[in-house]
Amino acid sequence: MSELILPRLKSLMMQRGIDAALAYGGANFMLSTGFQNYFDNPAASMALIPASDAAQSLMIVSNWTAQAAKAAATIDVIDSFPLWLEIANIDDIRNGTAGRSEKPTRYDPEVNIQKLANAILERGWGRGTIAIEMALISAQVFEWLRQKLPDVTFVNGADLFFEARKIKSAAEVEMLREATRYAEGGLKRIAETPITGFDVARLKLIYDEFCIERAKANPETGFQGTRVTASIGKDISPTVIGGAKASADTLVFFDCGASIRGYGSDTGRTLTLSPPSQEARNIMDALRRGMDAAFALVRPGARLSDIFHAGQDAVRASGLDWYTRGHIGHAMGIGMGEMPPFIGPKDNSVLEVGMVMALETPLYVRGLGGFQIEECFVVTESGYDPLTSLPRDFLPAKA
Repeated sequence: MSELILPRLKSLMMQRGIDAALAYGGANFMLSTGFQNYFDNPAASMALIPASDAAQSLMIVSNWTAQAAKAAATIDVIDSFPLWLEIANIDDIRNGTAGRSEKPTRYDPEVNIQKLANAILERGWGRGTIAIEMALISAQVFEWLRQKLPDVTFVNGADLFFEARKIKSAAEVEMLREATRYAEGGLKRIAETPITGFDVARLKLIYDEFCIERAKANPETGFQGTRVTASIGKDISPTVIGGAKASADTLVFFDCGASIRGYGSDTGRTLTLSPPSQEARNIMDALRRGMDAAFALVRPGARLSDIFHAGQDAVRASGLDWYTRGHIGHAMGIGMGEMPPFIGPKDNSVLEVGMVMALETPLYVRGLGGFQIEECFVVTESGYDPLTSLPRDFLPAKA
């Protein structure tokens, strides 16, 4: 997807007077280079993206992953550093010309930062402005950068990358749609399975088994794993293993996602093994009205803060007048975590065609259980196209 992200990223840098941006591993590295690096360790997965096409881009990766990077990446220069691994060439082995070479015990991140600093100086940016992902770079790495590049102005580039990433291509939307199909299928599989006596770990096994079965049947989709946040019963704290077990009178909070080629879904429902109490029903109805009110505003040009207030106000008007959230949704893309922009009370940015968002009105009630309705959608010219198809209600499950 780098061919889609890079023009936006370069244009934003030119507008802001930034000479280059450093993608320091993770999602932005993958999107900027087109290469998903297996060895994504600190200072071991870096890409320097210039604002001007006249300057060469640079990628720094390990010698173990360099060959794959050259095959996949859209970067001008690929520099590599040695690991502790023994990597030989089959022709050298057959010809008897393979030689010994010293290997590091690990790798030296400062050496890689020096490579980066040298590249910045060689490109004439010794007094320039470089955008970096402040939240991802450790204090030690930042100190090395300042020592080696004392006259460079470093600015936080997080919003730069998020702005470049917010509009999704048709291919990206399809990966997020497929990831949502995995998640919904896993939820349905849990609902179809008698789960009395199951803890969160066993529920996750059912969910994972479905996703793996789907991946085996459709290997071309590029399934890469799952994420589950769940709780059972009155103690709403998420657990990984152990804890409460599902029974006829418990609510099962299940928030989940799946990753397709790095793009992650985010959806969730509350499962019930028997008809919920009237108290629980009233709460779910209030949360559903919040979702309905928020979705009623979803269209290009809608302010995120307006959507937030519509959703939260509807929940409050339905009997939960104390209901207060920090946000009720977020952008979707690479990874399975929440990312900007957020559908929050102070975000006055607007929806644009091609944005993929999650919208949710969860509630955690100690002494009763967790409630979740979360859905994903893509903004279209006429409004939105839902990626989620489950009803906005409790998901009945077998006892």
